[in-house]
Amino acid sequence: MSRSEDRAHAESDEAPTDRPGASRADDEGSAQEGGPWRRALRDIAPYLDLGWRLMGVAAFPPLIGAYVDWQLQTAPWGLFVGAAIGLMGSGLQLRRLQHEFRS
Repeated sequence: MSRSEDRAHAESDEAPTDRPGASRADDEGSAQEGGPWRRALRDIAPYLDLGWRLMGVAAFPPLIGAYVDWQLQTAPWGLFVGAAIGLMGSGLQLRRLQHEFRS
């Protein structure tokens, strides 16, 4: 090793950590495992988009029905049909999610 590599290696071993009370071994372990935040996010990732999935399935058909009512002047039938489709779609989505999380 050259002298500059020895100095850089010595400085990296003595580098202070960002957290008080944390050792170099803690940082190396968290880098290998991804750290506690990364593990927590990985554990909850399948659940993060559940609200968006259900909202999309339940909300868009009535909005489309209301737009059709506005264009064709058929109020409130497009909204009612869209709401019925949205309710059926959200029920199917819940059933699909239930089977997805069971297996």
